Amino acid sequence: MDDRRGLTADPAVRIEVRALPIVPDLGALSAAADGDVVWLDSSLPPDAPEAAHARARWSVLALTDGPFAARFRHEGRRADVTVSPSSHRWFGPSRHDDTPAFAVLDDLLGRTPALPEPIAGCGFALGWVGFLGYELGRESGGVDRTADGHADADLRFTDRAVVVDAGGAAWALALVADTEPAASAANRAWLETVTSGRTSADVADVPPCLPAGGAATGRVTRAVYETAVDACRAEIRDGNAFQVCLTTAFGLVPADGLEARRGPGTDPHLSEYLRLRASDPVPFGAYLRLGPLRVASRSPERFLRIEATGAVSAEPIKGTRRRRADPGEDAAVRAELAASVKDRAENVMIVDLLRNDLLRTAVPGSVHVDRLCDVETYASVHQMVSTIGAVLPDGASRAAVVRAAFPPGSMTGAPKISAMAIADRLEGAPRGVYSGVIGYFSASGAVDLSVAIRTLVTVVDDAGSVRSRTFGAGGAVTWSSVAADEADEVETKTRSVLSGVGAVARW
Repeated sequence: MDDRRGLTADPAVRIEVRALPIVPDLGALSAAADGDVVWLDSSLPPDAPEAAHARARWSVLALTDGPFAARFRHEGRRADVTVSPSSHRWFGPSRHDDTPAFAVLDDLLGRTPALPEPIAGCGFALGWVGFLGYELGRESGGVDRTADGHADADLRFTDRAVVVDAGGAAWALALVADTEPAASAANRAWLETVTSGRTSADVADVPPCLPAGGAATGRVTRAVYETAVDACRAEIRDGNAFQVCLTTAFGLVPADGLEARRGPGTDPHLSEYLRLRASDPVPFGAYLRLGPLRVASRSPERFLRIEATGAVSAEPIKGTRRRRADPGEDAAVRAELAASVKDRAENVMIVDLLRNDLLRTAVPGSVHVDRLCDVETYASVHQMVSTIGAVLPDGASRAAVVRAAFPPGSMTGAPKISAMAIADRLEGAPRGVYSGVIGYFSASGAVDLSVAIRTLVTVVDDAGSVRSRTFGAGGAVTWSSVAADEADEVETKTRSVLSGVGAVARW
C-alpha cells in the first residue's frame, strides 16, 4: 500500500537497484553528465554534533536526461510542463498555461507512480528534484512578485540517480516499466555503465576555477540597510510584526574563466562549488545545473522533511555565531549564543510560526516541539536549532503541506504575511532562489527540502557566458535589534561562501 495516497503501487513500474563496488565521486559524475543535474550533497566535519549525523547521512545525484524524464518550470506566473514520450502515460502531454505552481505540483505528484523506498533508511525513491523559489510565496499570502532573470521553480522528474550513504556504501537507481521496453532497456544499460565505473573513467580531475577576486557589490549601501533595519523596528513598535527577516543581495563580477563555454567533462561553476564544499562541510549542500541556472548552496538548514509514513519535521535556525580559533574564546562564543535572550526570542517566534504552519495540514494534536534552542557546532559556526514534529493524515497532499509552510518561516519573520509585506517593501526586489527551498519530492511520498541560504546563484546565456551572479544575506530584526549589529551580521554571513570564491562584500 502507498502511504502517500492510499493507492496500490503498480508492479509493472519499479526501481532497479545496483550496489556500487566503490563509492563514486559525485563531483566527477556531475561533471561528466551531458544534461542537467541536481546534486543534494550532505557532509559534516568530523567533530559535528551527534544530532547532525542523521540529517547528513545521504547524498543524492539526480540525473535529468533519462528516457522517462519530465520537467516542470514556473516562470512569469506561467507553468511549463515538458514530458518525454515514455512518461505520457503518467504525466500527460506537455503543456503551457497559467495554473498556479503548487496546483501543478500537486497534480504531478498525484500522477507520479507510487514506488517503495529501495534503500532502508533513505527516503529517496526517484521522483521530482530541484528548487522552489521565494516568490512562490505569493500563492500562500505573500506579495505578488516573480523572480528576476530565472524561473520561480524548476523541478525535474528523475529516473536515474546515484545515492551515497555517509557510512561508505553507494547505489545506482533506475526506473523501469514493463509497458516501455525501450526506455527500460536504456536505463538498465545505464545501470551497467555506472556499476562498471565507465561513467567517470574518462573524466579528468575537475579543474580548479579561478577565484572571482575583488568585490561583491551590495544592491544597497550599508547605510540604506541600517535605515531599513530601523524601519522594521518602527513596524514592530507599531504592532505590525514581531520579527522581520530583512535581506539584501550582493552582485559578483563574473570570474575569469567562468564565462567560457562548457566543454566535455568540464563545468567551471561545479569546480567553484567543489572549492566551497572543501572548506565548509554542511548537511544540506547542493549544486544545481538547471537550464540557465547554476546554484551553489552551502545551507545548514532543513526546511521540511516528510517521511513516507506521514511523519513531518522542521528544523529552523535562528541565532548564528562565527567560531573562533582559540578554544577558550570559541567556548565563550558558544555559551554567549546559548544564553542570548535576543537569539532565543527570534528562535521561539519562528518555532511558534512553524507550529501554526504545520497545524494547517497535520493531524490535530500531533504538532509538538522535540527540542528548543539547542546549540550545534559546525566547522565555521555555532547555530541555534529547534525541531518541530507533526503527523499527517493518510493521503495528505505533499504539495499542500509545503505550500502551507512556504516560504520558510526563518526567512520571513512573524506573523508571516505581515512580515513578508514589510520586508518586500523595504527590499524592493525579488529574492529568487535565495530564501526558497532545494530538495526532492520522492515517488515514495517522502520529501526533504533545505532552506536556500548561503547560496550563490548564477544565470548564464545560451553560450554559457555569465549574465548575473548574486549572493543573498540577511537576518532577523526584532525590537531589540541594533542597526549596526544587524549589518555586521549580514557581512558575517557572506564570508563562508564569498571567501571561497575570492570575493569580499562591499557596500
